[in-house]
Amino acid sequence: MPELRAKLILIICVFFSFFSVHAQEKKDVVFSGTFKNMPFVQFANEVENQTGIHIYYHPDWVEEITINAEGEELSLRKILSEQFATANIKFYIDSNLNIYLTGGTKIITELPDYSSGSEAEGIAGVEGEDGLTEAERNYITGRKALKIETIVLGNDDGSTKRKAVITGKIKDADNYEPLIGATVYIEDLKIGAVTDLYGQFSIVLKPGKYNVTLNSMGMKEKNIVWQVYSNASTDIMMESGLIALDEVQISASSYHNVEGIQMGYERVSLKKMKEIPVVLGEKDIIKVALMLPGVQSVGEGSSGINVRGGSADQNMFYINKVPVYNTSHLFGFFTSFNPEIVNDFTLYKSNIPANYGGRLSSIFNISSRNGNKLKTTAHGGISPVTLNLAVEGPIIKEKVSYAVSARTTYSDWILKNVSDYDIKHSKASFYDLTANIHGELNEKNQMNVFGYYSSDDFRFSDNNIYNYSNAGASVNLNHSFSPESKADFSLAYSKYQLENVDLTSLADEYSHSYSIDHLELRSDFSLFRFEKHMIEYGLNSILYINNRGEVNPYGTESLRTKVVLGEEKAVESAIYISDKYSITPRLTLNGGLRYSFYSMFGPAEVCTYPESSSKTLDNIMDTLSYSGSDIVKSYSGLEPRVSFTYLLRRNNSIKASYNRLQQYLFLLSNTFAISPTDYWKMADYYLKPSVSDQVSIGYYQNYNKAGVNMSVELYRKWSDRILEFKDGADFFSSAPIETQTLQGKQDVKGVELMVKKTSGKFTGWMSYTYSKSTMLVDGDNAEDRINYGLAYPSNYDRPHSLNLASTLRSNRRLSVSLNMVYYTGRPTTFPVAIYYVDGRQYMQYSQRNEFRIPDYFRMDLSINLEGNLRNKKIAHSFWMLNFYNLTGRSNAYSVFFTSDDGNIESYKLSIFNQPIVTLSWNFKLGNYASN
Repeated sequence: MPELRAKLILIICVFFSFFSVHAQEKKDVVFSGTFKNMPFVQFANEVENQTGIHIYYHPDWVEEITINAEGEELSLRKILSEQFATANIKFYIDSNLNIYLTGGTKIITELPDYSSGSEAEGIAGVEGEDGLTEAERNYITGRKALKIETIVLGNDDGSTKRKAVITGKIKDADNYEPLIGATVYIEDLKIGAVTDLYGQFSIVLKPGKYNVTLNSMGMKEKNIVWQVYSNASTDIMMESGLIALDEVQISASSYHNVEGIQMGYERVSLKKMKEIPVVLGEKDIIKVALMLPGVQSVGEGSSGINVRGGSADQNMFYINKVPVYNTSHLFGFFTSFNPEIVNDFTLYKSNIPANYGGRLSSIFNISSRNGNKLKTTAHGGISPVTLNLAVEGPIIKEKVSYAVSARTTYSDWILKNVSDYDIKHSKASFYDLTANIHGELNEKNQMNVFGYYSSDDFRFSDNNIYNYSNAGASVNLNHSFSPESKADFSLAYSKYQLENVDLTSLADEYSHSYSIDHLELRSDFSLFRFEKHMIEYGLNSILYINNRGEVNPYGTESLRTKVVLGEEKAVESAIYISDKYSITPRLTLNGGLRYSFYSMFGPAEVCTYPESSSKTLDNIMDTLSYSGSDIVKSYSGLEPRVSFTYLLRRNNSIKASYNRLQQYLFLLSNTFAISPTDYWKMADYYLKPSVSDQVSIGYYQNYNKAGVNMSVELYRKWSDRILEFKDGADFFSSAPIETQTLQGKQDVKGVELMVKKTSGKFTGWMSYTYSKSTMLVDGDNAEDRINYGLAYPSNYDRPHSLNLASTLRSNRRLSVSLNMVYYTGRPTTFPVAIYYVDGRQYMQYSQRNEFRIPDYFRMDLSINLEGNLRNKKIAHSFWMLNFYNLTGRSNAYSVFFTSDDGNIESYKLSIFNQPIVTLSWNFKLGNYASN
């Protein structure tokens, strides 16, 4: 009896095993409807919407196939079998009722037994010379396949239709720092996600099994399998990759270049930025940004940059949410951000996300290192003029970390060795400090506390004394309400102040002090509840206290009179919402609305003028007085943003975007470059906010086998109420600002080309920009016109710009880098004649910006030598030999003129007119690969 029972059980088990296998092979989808000559793509969409299943296919395979079917209980398996009988298309239905179509290739549902054989040595997914991946080659040859980690996400409740929100953090396995801009890509679905400033990502998937590819700059590509059941969170560690170049690499990956929704977007990873030739051996993130298309320098040794034809004050710089109003040391020779503390640098210059505003040209978003959560380490360097050091480590291992940095200069010895009297008797010094604490409080909360300070002191011979500083701090809390919703709360404070003393003329000596305070509160929310939508919304508010200061006589012999420039208070706020909508695997739409509103408060004194008359000192009629609680003037406006990405093939796409931006602050300067004497001015009763509309379209292509990416972007930007200065404007006088300024229209158009090679011994990029920027300032009265009311080149019109950055690495220890920079000289106004009236000499000037200074050209060379590559060592170092301005070209910083006995003499001022050779040494604790 027991023997018979055992045999019966065995027979039943075999029967049901056979039945289950047979049933699995015959899985089917039942649906209803009427389909008459319906294109297969439309048919697939209707079946998916009705049943909740997924059909995966390439559109090219089915573009000529139509479906004819009608009924209440239609069999999808039967319909596909009939329709594909004569077509070279195979299909497979898996256990989760997902349907996979292939172009004539039969899907193999079982792998051979790999219980014996040697371990695979290659990397899955990487094609060899025979065109096969290592996994495919292993399959054919019978070798054991490379094992890929499978991660189970959520709980299996049997549901196959309910969406699952998968959230996670991607970290560096060496130090537990979050990886910013890392990409999560699911090839089967042609969808992906990118990590934020906290290394977090979110993606919505149906239950099922997915092959996932993870990429991040400087890290080894990681392939894993997700078995998704329901909402879940996961932490993923990635290992550092010893890649031939990748010391400076722009654009996170091919995901951003082709699939990503962003245009005019560049990302620079600065973990190992040591091979770009730089002046005086000092690494500089802004100098790297100047090698990108559409970004140009105001002038060599100058503070400020121009992006797509805009002025320097149209760019906003953030470091860990702290706004920085002056980003330069020593008037632009160095950047005020210590490169040893910088982790990531992102530039937006086209379709700026809806959560940003307040500037017309670009947003520079810099994130600092969070600190090593596993061990204490240090890194730094010594150059001919600077010394910098950064220390980081855990406070609570794997949970809370710190990172601090300091940098200072000892540049006076260089000045003392210059023969020029003024330079020889000058003094220069600066320093900057940063501190960051990052903590993972629990699974749902991360907090970051950051502080920043920079200071500059400069004395130019016996003529001028300058002192300026930036101070700021921020507190950020990232909170996850659920897998479907998270928020980022931040409070940031920034203060920029300057003091300068002008000793040029004994009778006109004066001192001036200025400061601006910026207090900002932000709340940003993200919603991932819907499979094809990623919704972001939030609000922010900024309190400005702009103290324009006082101009006081300096010294006992100064005849200057005291001028009180006054203080301004204003509040700028905004609300926004945006939606990234994945319409199809090929088409993604991103739309956003931002509404900003601005109010300037008293106390204030406002001059009045006759209607339709020019705002001049002679036309002042009366004065309006506002108390501290009064609103002097308010402005508001809608700022729509929209963009789309359409994938032509896997490796190429087209993108287009439109955005509107408003700016409520202006920099008062009557020079083309930012100087410490410039200060900010708020929009007021007469000075209206600037507004800009920009349209862009681009084509993007990746050549993965060659390791080459390219992009072409065309853009057009129309701006209104751009601030221009009347001839002879003096912003240290008591004259109201509206009597010295005018506002006009700016028209910018251009094309940007970028080609990058990111693999192999020879790597680098080339960027070319052609642009045209014109200004038009016209009015009813002659006093309200510039250049007789005719259009003229803007101060930042440089039609041609060509940049080349290349590196040849012979081995891991030795590399040679070469940079080349060329751009058209900036416009300027020259004197063209001298005439006399009653015996007094006057100069006749050309039309506004009618001429140009000479074109700029520079070539740099760098030789980088690493220390030994031993794995076990206390510290690693490398030497960097730089040749800046290798050809010794005398590039014109400016051209000026003097009159000598009735003759006009011209002079060209050059900052570097000979090669600058520097040797710097950098170190870090650990070996070559340590971060």
